Amino acid sequence: MSKFTYEAGAELPGLTLPWQEETAANVFTDLDLSSGYTFTLTLTSTAGGAAVLTKTTGITGTATGATVAWAVGELDVAVGPYEMRLRARETATSKDRDYSPGDPVIIEIV
Repeated sequence: MSKFTYEAGAELPGLTLPWQEETAANVFTDLDLSSGYTFTLTLTSTAGGAAVLTKTTGITGTATGATVAWAVGELDVAVGPYEMRLRARETATSKDRDYSPGDPVIIEIV
């Protein structure tokens, strides 16, 4: 499990997410998301329920994954753990890729 901790209302640091794909059995390569993708990030309480944050701006693809820049007030949510989901949509095909490093990514707001 990847866990990142932020104070409620924090804007920094941004979040850098390396993203790889399996190209053959047990062979992984960096996924170049630097062009041709749009992104959607959601935070949902680990206790379940609706998303408390849905973000479609400030997410930039890179040659090795994606980076998330937090805007003013975005992380001004209740204290607690949230599961983060990041989806990259390939604009040419409208097909989605979900960031899945093996375990859920948790963002803890303190």
